[in-house]
Amino acid sequence: MPLQDVVVQIDVAQPAPRIGLGTPLILAEKVGASTYKEYASLTLLAADFANTTDAYKKAQAIFAQQDRPAKVAVATYEAGEPAIALEQHYNRAWHFVLLANDLAADQLDVATLVAGKDFKFFAAQVSDNAGREALAGKLRTIIFDHNVVGEHLDAAAVGALGSLEVGSITWKFKGGFAGITARYLTEDQLTLIEEDNAIAYVFKAGKAQLSDGIDAAGEYIDALHGQDFVKVDMENEVQNALQNAPKVPYDARGISLIEASATTTLQRAFGQGIIAQREDGQPDYTIQALTRDQSSAQDRAARVYKGLSFQFALAGAIHRVDPIKGEILI
Repeated sequence: MPLQDVVVQIDVAQPAPRIGLGTPLILAEKVGASTYKEYASLTLLAADFANTTDAYKKAQAIFAQQDRPAKVAVATYEAGEPAIALEQHYNRAWHFVLLANDLAADQLDVATLVAGKDFKFFAAQVSDNAGREALAGKLRTIIFDHNVVGEHLDAAAVGALGSLEVGSITWKFKGGFAGITARYLTEDQLTLIEEDNAIAYVFKAGKAQLSDGIDAAGEYIDALHGQDFVKVDMENEVQNALQNAPKVPYDARGISLIEASATTTLQRAFGQGIIAQREDGQPDYTIQALTRDQSSAQDRAARVYKGLSFQFALAGAIHRVDPIKGEILI
């Protein structure tokens, strides 16, 4: 039997538990069977990972941020096997995975796994061209190019931004990260970084900020995070409807209940800034529910309803204003 009774498939037509959509998971190398544990403070984490360890330092950067998450998870793995441990703990309540050691080989293994899942994120810190190029094109891997020794931009950015309400922000322009030094880069240096769809922490217009808000495949982080929110929230809403009712009949009454549950998620996503607003002020989504008669006899006999579908327009964000045209009259 599957672990989930409700599966939401979202097809992004381009031009899990509900909690944890901002919780970081730190993968730390350690001898022995893989373990998973959540920590509400750096003090609690220090009982298992000394302040000299890479795991502690990543967690320290996360907890130092103003809008830090309520908890940080740490999973251990045997040397060279981060993807095996991550697979084991993938369905836990976390959403951004980080590697404590920043090893290139381990980063590639984790990035490959996350890309194949197309759900959740991997935040990776690199310090040179080779590090960026090794991860270039990996869906849902966020590459942070930062070469300041002892600083963890990946952890700081996830700690400051990952737990904010999904849909409320874009990652580009964000800054003010505690313990992180912004860099002065030339246009050519920044261009090289951006060509690999990586992100730097730089000074622009006199302000320290992230240079972009995309993953290594060029997809916007906030759009993917919003997609994840809709998936998780709708699965939970529909699952709760099935669990809380004495019975959901396979007729107009039951179908209406399921449709209403899905609509609740879409309305919530609109309120959070994930779904766009039409010119008339209404949310830009549609939802369709096939009737009992439109379902196949085979599906009815198996008690499987396949008739719910929806579409929505992403609200997106403005990242550039160019050109601004004006006239000066004399």
